Amino acid sequence: MRCQITQPNSIVLEVEVDPKSNGQEVLEKVCQQLGIVEQDYFGLQFQGAKGELLWLNSRNPVCKQVNGPIPYRFQLRVKFYVQPHLLLQEECRHLFYQQVMHELRCGKLQVTDEAQLVRIASLSAQVELGDQVDNPMLLQLYEKILEGLTPDPSSDLVKEVAIGHGDLMRVTKAHAEYRLLQEASIIENYGTEYHEAKNLSGNSVSIGVGPEGIFFYDLNNELFEKLEYSMVMKAIHDRNKVILEAYNDEGETNKYEFKMVSTRAANALYRCITEMHSFFRCDTVHDEVSLQVTHDLKGVLASIFSDNTASGQNYVFDVKQTCKEVYDSTRRKLLKQQQVPMSLAASQEDISQSTDNKENNEEQQVQMLKNKLETIQDSFVCKVCMDNDISTVLCPCGHMVCCNDCASQLAECPLCRTSITTAQPVFLPTAFCVKT
Repeated sequence: MRCQITQPNSIVLEVEVDPKSNGQEVLEKVCQQLGIVEQDYFGLQFQGAKGELLWLNSRNPVCKQVNGPIPYRFQLRVKFYVQPHLLLQEECRHLFYQQVMHELRCGKLQVTDEAQLVRIASLSAQVELGDQVDNPMLLQLYEKILEGLTPDPSSDLVKEVAIGHGDLMRVTKAHAEYRLLQEASIIENYGTEYHEAKNLSGNSVSIGVGPEGIFFYDLNNELFEKLEYSMVMKAIHDRNKVILEAYNDEGETNKYEFKMVSTRAANALYRCITEMHSFFRCDTVHDEVSLQVTHDLKGVLASIFSDNTASGQNYVFDVKQTCKEVYDSTRRKLLKQQQVPMSLAASQEDISQSTDNKENNEEQQVQMLKNKLETIQDSFVCKVCMDNDISTVLCPCGHMVCCNDCASQLAECPLCRTSITTAQPVFLPTAFCVKT
């Protein structure tokens, strides 16, 4: 079964999978081609029969979710927008950059502050054009970059971008992408997914679901209400309707009912609310989410004869790990990848030298001690830049995870998300950890 996947930069990849494959197998093949280990931040989108954008559920068979002829067509998109300092791979940050630029150009992310707009345009110029050189066409290129971010950019704005680009001399492409993501991450609706609906009065409403909560916008894209996840009591969907129950500021219960364009669109909004909350606000994905299933007609008939049958069973939600769990598991994967070549080389050397059993055991013990030493060394390295030694403790949470340079740029603790009031310098006994 052939699948064509469009990346955020419009480049199309093609993968071949078994006709009975789950969505996860398609996503894994795409990420393998792109060298992405941090797969949990991404998903595959496709268009439903009524034009609604739907996420492919990676836990269910592809053929049960997508209609139409083969090859199936999907869009590779960022599903969970984590903060840039949590992205460990340069390849992953590059995909985030492409997605953010796409959303800036299509107006989904809007920059209202002119100074921030200049910084973003300057960083984009550094990524796309490299170091500034004497070129009479540069002003036109800056204007073109700005036209994708704001309507009718003025000549003064173009000149400010030229100055900003000049100040970025010798900044690498990867670092410019990272700094642009930092700028984008402070935009109010960064990481928000939008769903079009109608309220009980028949008025069109745009429902935004993000890491912080649920937002309601009117036809003029004006925010008129916000629900934090801690205030939401219940979220259910019934056919093409989604019903929310939440506490208001007085402690009373409010009920919100929305009508979607289709049953699949209602299910998509219900999934989005639950998955966003689980990923960003929970310590782990609870069984009530990970094990929730539905059964098609085949499954209903099979369940008559056996309560434990998996026939015709489809998972409702597609979130397997929380934000913190993804970060931790990715670090372990990357560390393993760095250690594999070392162990293979050691094995080949042992075979070529034909050492006896005693010598082999000694070498294994030495290798084990080296691995332990590397683990100890890694524990003292800043978890943000992965370069300097840890030199601060974040208050009030007390976590020691970063160096002084990175701590000065953080507003929240990377581990527990607690707001940072002070960053206290500490002096750890790392002198014994000799770099190898």
